[in-house]
Amino acid sequence: MQLTLNEQQRLIEESALNFLSRQPDAAGPWYDAKPESRWLPMWRAFAEMGWQGLPLPAEAGGFDGGAVETGLLMRAFGRYGINVPYHGGILLAARLLAGLGTPAQRDRWLPAVIDGSRRLTLAHDEAQCHDSWAPRATVARRDGMGWRLHGAKLLVADAGGADALLVSARIDGEGRASMPNSKPDPKADTNGVTHAVFLLPMRDTPAHGLRLHRCHTVDGAAAADVWLDAVHVDADAMLGTAAGSDATPVLHRLLAEASIALCWEACGAMQAAFARTAAYTRQREQFGRPIASFQTVQHKLAEMAVCCEEAIAACELAALRVDAGLKDASDAVALAAMAKSKVGRAARYVSQQAVQLHGGMGVSEELPIAGLFRKLTRFQQQGGSPSWHAAQYGRAMLASGAWRDSRTLPSSDRSSAKDPASWISN
Repeated sequence: MQLTLNEQQRLIEESALNFLSRQPDAAGPWYDAKPESRWLPMWRAFAEMGWQGLPLPAEAGGFDGGAVETGLLMRAFGRYGINVPYHGGILLAARLLAGLGTPAQRDRWLPAVIDGSRRLTLAHDEAQCHDSWAPRATVARRDGMGWRLHGAKLLVADAGGADALLVSARIDGEGRASMPNSKPDPKADTNGVTHAVFLLPMRDTPAHGLRLHRCHTVDGAAAADVWLDAVHVDADAMLGTAAGSDATPVLHRLLAEASIALCWEACGAMQAAFARTAAYTRQREQFGRPIASFQTVQHKLAEMAVCCEEAIAACELAALRVDAGLKDASDAVALAAMAKSKVGRAARYVSQQAVQLHGGMGVSEELPIAGLFRKLTRFQQQGGSPSWHAAQYGRAMLASGAWRDSRTLPSSDRSSAKDPASWISN
């Protein structure tokens, strides 16, 4: 399968690659005391080019970009090793605010997010929970007219520099009973747990009981662990307080779509790693000839190229399915599992072979290949390992019976048979 881009998509990709290629040392060094000092000027330029508003709906001031448009931009980020908080800040936090927030909440934050003057980030991942779609351990309990938040979030991207945190939390029984229209989505597979998302400002008056421990991820991006010790928030801190409905379906769908976007970014990093490795093997000589002429090296390069193409095809399939429309959040989760399973396994092979073929220089911070290896290593574990996603996807296919049909061709009549033997025997 080869995706044919329309004019708008082609312009997005070309402008992104052209702009990022002109940024000096955008991908390194990988460990700074303040890594955000490198990408902050670029973040403002991103806003001028409209990238912050690309995946947001038009009614929120965005450009209604779909999964393909977002994926093309993320692939460009991966190709040039750009460590910007676009995933947690725009694809998750800003889209959650646009999808769940009241008009007042959207009007207060989204215009500033789109023009780059303010940054949001989502605090969602927790300890001992590699399943992004599992019920959260962080809990919100009623406290008068407001809420008390108890829990901890790990490796929240850009938490130390964001103007506000969006915190996901499950609502306890008493709090859920006080919320109108709070019946959980029966297809969300959360054991009847109701979730909500709370907006906590960080700049003006940080909430009492909120603590941050700043750190760096393995690829050098800024992050922080967040502790919520009985943090009190007002009732209007909950996104969508007017409706008071369960946030689980929207949260799960956006987590899945953002996971697919991360797969696109990994594809860009894989393509860059392959291109640099192929160029290096043509220059590096042993026994009087380039090592690219050795059959073993040629086999490895060929397998790296195949992995890149297969990973890109998986991302394109997932993005096209998302843009075509999905029935519910579980469909998006299954697509994310499919993409992460394929791209994660490909990223492992490409990154490891890139380092292997570079030899000792492959782990040297002097070469960009070491940074690409770090980025792809982080990707493999971010939001669940590829093997875990493969198991999830397998269970989803077995439960739905969709394993009988091609993922790209139209469904056949036999897909409706409950027993596979009933149509095999015919």
